[in-house]
Amino acid sequence: MAGGELVSAYGSVGWDGIGVLRIRYSGDGLDALNCSLRGRLGERVVPVEAVQGVEVSDSGFRLVLRDGSDPLQAVTGTDVLLDLYDFPAVDPVLADEIAGDIRRTLVRRDVPATASTAWLVAPPGAADRLEGRDATLTVANGQLTFAYQRSAGRKKRALGDPWSVQLGDITDVQWAPHLGGLGGRGFLRITTPSTPTERPKPKHDPAAVHTERDTDVEALLFAARLLTRIRP
Repeated sequence: MAGGELVSAYGSVGWDGIGVLRIRYSGDGLDALNCSLRGRLGERVVPVEAVQGVEVSDSGFRLVLRDGSDPLQAVTGTDVLLDLYDFPAVDPVLADEIAGDIRRTLVRRDVPATASTAWLVAPPGAADRLEGRDATLTVANGQLTFAYQRSAGRKKRALGDPWSVQLGDITDVQWAPHLGGLGGRGFLRITTPSTPTERPKPKHDPAAVHTERDTDVEALLFAARLLTRIRP
């Protein structure tokens, strides 16, 4: 097979028949968060080495990526977002053909089903600065700096104001969007070797920043880019 393109309401998946998938996203009919994210992503290139498997069902076509291959997928950690690799209501015949060709390519290239040791999908573009509700995050000179707003409390400033951490000392990055209601604010926070096992809520955590509702996507892209800085 020379390749083909599957078209869904959520976008399209193009397979070149050699080893590259091109995903073009659409957010038609989705909620504001998913629509905004897909609009920002536009097109993504996924090498077949990032794929663990392909699922085809009556409901559509889904790529299953290897753990650790896509920084954006790694940082979401939430069921709020729709699966970026799930495309419903596609041509079933073409979906079967493309899936079979991808599977054969995975076998020929001996792609392992285990987690990837390096990012294989490029992170979306993101600025080196993120304005949060209670702090501003900046990446520069190999460091991540938290500069707290006046609204930040004493517990927030416990490690210093501003507080900087070497990128090499960051072990994880977590993101969550606004969920609505009390306590449903979005946030981005990091983990370091000195992070306590029972950490405070993001409101009081020096290593966290609350985000505004209209910056949820910016925070997610910032988090994904940060992951690739701490895990090349």
